[in-house]
Amino acid sequence: MTNVTFEKKKARRFSETAKNYWLDITLFIAFVVDMNVRFTGIPIHEWLGIAFGTALIYHLMLHWKWIVQITKRLFTQLPAKQRLRYIVDLLLFVDMVIVVITGIWISRVVAQQLNIPSLRTRYFDWLHETSAELAIILVGLHIALSWKWIATNTKKYILRL
Repeated sequence: MTNVTFEKKKARRFSETAKNYWLDITLFIAFVVDMNVRFTGIPIHEWLGIAFGTALIYHLMLHWKWIVQITKRLFTQLPAKQRLRYIVDLLLFVDMVIVVITGIWISRVVAQQLNIPSLRTRYFDWLHETSAELAIILVGLHIALSWKWIATNTKKYILRL
C-alpha cells in the first residue's frame, strides 16, 4: 500500500467518524429539546420529531456496515458487551419507530397541514407517551454503552486533545 493510498483511507475514515460524531450530537440535542413539549410547543415538537425520524434513518444508513457485521456475528464470536449494545440499539430503533409513527398519527398540526387523517385515540396517545419515556432510558443505555467512543471523539473534535 502506498503512502498516498494510506493517507486517503485515513482521511476518509476520519471524515466518516466526524460525520457520525456530529450527527450523534445533533440527534442527542434534538432528542433532548423535542422531549420537552412545554419548551417547544406542539408545532415545533411535531415538526422536530419528523426531522428527528429522518435524521435517524440517515444515522442508520451511516452505521449500516456495523449493523450487518454485528448481525452476522450475533450468535457466534461476539463479545457480551457488543451483544448487549446490539440489543439495546435494536430496542431503541423499534421504540423510536413507534414514537415517530404514533407522533404522526396523533399529531395536531402536521396531520392537518399535510392533509393526513388524524388517528388520535387514547391508546395511541398512551403508546406515544410511554414509548417516548422508554426512549429516555434506552438513549441513556445507548450513551453509556458508547461512552468510550463518545469520550474519545469529544476529545478529538471538541477539546482538541
